[in-house]
Amino acid sequence: MIGDTVIGKEGSIKIEELGAVIGQFTKWMLAREKKNEEVTLTTFRFTGTLQYVNPSLFNDPDYVPVVIITTDRDRRTKKPNQYRLEQAEGATRSLDGRSLLLEGVTLCRL
Repeated sequence: MIGDTVIGKEGSIKIEELGAVIGQFTKWMLAREKKNEEVTLTTFRFTGTLQYVNPSLFNDPDYVPVVIITTDRDRRTKKPNQYRLEQAEGATRSLDGRSLLLEGVTLCRL
């Protein structure tokens, strides 16, 4: 279960069609979004700082960048929990230098 705010440092941005990693995070934060002053149960706001990123590929309309984050380890399997971030259509997506903002994010466990 993901809490209201989760902070981490492992994650990447991939272009699956190319088999390429185009970004690597040094830190990130995932926080539940608020609607009408109430916290939502399923949508998040994601902010991250990247060690490196290829902005040309990230912003290329021919490709879909996939953001994958790693959270704590599963207590039963001892493997890290990984999630693909899926963004709602029309939600804010901003890459400013090495800072990434995604709003309207849902999590898909890998």
